[in-house]
Amino acid sequence: MTSGRPSHSFQASKVILNAPRFLNSSPRILLSAFGIHSGGGLVLLRALLLALDGKLKAVSLDERFVNSAGVALPRAMIESVPRNFLARFASLHKLLRVTNSTDVLLCFNSLPPLRKSQGRVVVYVHAPHFVGAHRGIRYTTSVALRIAVERLWFRFGIKNSDEIWVQTHSMANALKTLYPHAVVQIVPLIDDEIGNQLHIRKKEKITTVSDDSQFVFFYPADGVGHKNHVNLIEAWVQLAQEGKRPKLLLTLDENEWRAVTYKVQARSSILANIENLGRLSREAVLVQLRHCSALIFPSKAETFGLPMVEARALGIPIVASEKDFVRDVCSPAQTFDPDSPRSISMAVDRFMGGDSSNFNEYYSASQFIDKILS
Repeated sequence: MTSGRPSHSFQASKVILNAPRFLNSSPRILLSAFGIHSGGGLVLLRALLLALDGKLKAVSLDERFVNSAGVALPRAMIESVPRNFLARFASLHKLLRVTNSTDVLLCFNSLPPLRKSQGRVVVYVHAPHFVGAHRGIRYTTSVALRIAVERLWFRFGIKNSDEIWVQTHSMANALKTLYPHAVVQIVPLIDDEIGNQLHIRKKEKITTVSDDSQFVFFYPADGVGHKNHVNLIEAWVQLAQEGKRPKLLLTLDENEWRAVTYKVQARSSILANIENLGRLSREAVLVQLRHCSALIFPSKAETFGLPMVEARALGIPIVASEKDFVRDVCSPAQTFDPDSPRSISMAVDRFMGGDSSNFNEYYSASQFIDKILS
């Protein structure tokens, strides 16, 4: 962490005293965001923290987020929470203790409190396993265990929530089916950079290219099971075997890349059309999106799918799974069955042949906060 911030440790976490004085009568937001440190959740959390400056009373952040280079921490009492469930339980309990009746506790990590709060509780759900969309997907043992614990936590805590906010109609319908008494609202949050682009983009434009090797498809995602990299790479193997050589760009870390290529077991000459860029910063992802032919999105389960919104904002065509969560946020140029490498390869081929295709209401971070405090 940055030096010069007074801090002290207690139990298994660190608290950074970086807080302005608040009037007790003024409604303030307490933010629970442990567990968020990468991907679309990280993008949205950064936007939210910027917009919350001056309105935030206390916040629990993942220690991996707090210790990240270049992270600007808000003016509030900040708890840096280690990566274990006991510390996370304790952190949320501490936030409950300092929540007044006029405050709003925003659980931005999908996990509600396990007891009633004096203030209003809003739980923002943006992970597909809370509605069972992860079923049938193979995860590592540690990820599967985490998902099981989080689902149990959610089931016992949802009764302590005043509202559940989600990003799409599909998620809202799924939650209402599982929890018919829950108050569910659709509040899709985007960061300002994408928000500024969305209002000026009315229609996607597809540029036709005669040489298929000039097409570049980009998939910015980590290697968790539902992201479906194995079927995507299998599709690229099939394209190569048919003499078609579009470029595929991925953003896996070294271990993830090694794991998926081992499962596919394709010849290195065929994999030459696939380039793994490694983990990229948000800015680098957007730069890459601007220079690709299309975003390809073979994910099997999402609560939002931020890269698709980013692609829409930048006017980049989308080739994606034929899933409700895709239709919730965009009108893809082509769709496919994510369980079928053949279906994926055929959709890519159709896109390269010149086929084409649009627009939802989104909340900027400041609009999101205004809605919470209204």
